[in-house]
Amino acid sequence: MTVEAYIAFEEKADVRHEYFDGELTPMPGTADLHNIICGNITFLLRQVLKNTNYKVFMENVKVQITDKKHYTYPDVFVTGDERDATSPYIKKYPSIIIEVSSPSTKVYDKTDKFLDYRKISSLRHYLVVDTEKEIVECFSTKDGKEWESEIFTSKNQSVPLAALGVNLPLSAIYE
Repeated sequence: MTVEAYIAFEEKADVRHEYFDGELTPMPGTADLHNIICGNITFLLRQVLKNTNYKVFMENVKVQITDKKHYTYPDVFVTGDERDATSPYIKKYPSIIIEVSSPSTKVYDKTDKFLDYRKISSLRHYLVVDTEKEIVECFSTKDGKEWESEIFTSKNQSVPLAALGVNLPLSAIYE
């Protein structure tokens, strides 16, 4: 399927699909806990970024990973890049991507998906939020080349997102 056909198809589809080099992968529904955590993160980010140029998106807006070959639906992402205002359906310059990981997606989220997301030059933080345990892994970079990982496991901790100048308390993520 061409990118153009994919984009037209997705605008009318009942089920979301990720796109990779002509192939579609259906995106299944999520469990209630997944949805609650995504909502908590989205609400928290919208609150702390309220008076900035950053926009927060949840689950139904696509991110283009590479030049018209790979599109995904991150659980939550943030972009402040003016170039992302040109399309209501597709964003290309996120600075933060957050995946809320289930037992079936945990390995993919931390390996292949992360390797793909690293191709996005604007990306500065990638968070993998566990739904089974209160664990958030934050991958961060300053230059898009060297990535560091830090794991947060206590509700007393906050995940620092230096690119946005904010912290996400685990207590609010898992509320």
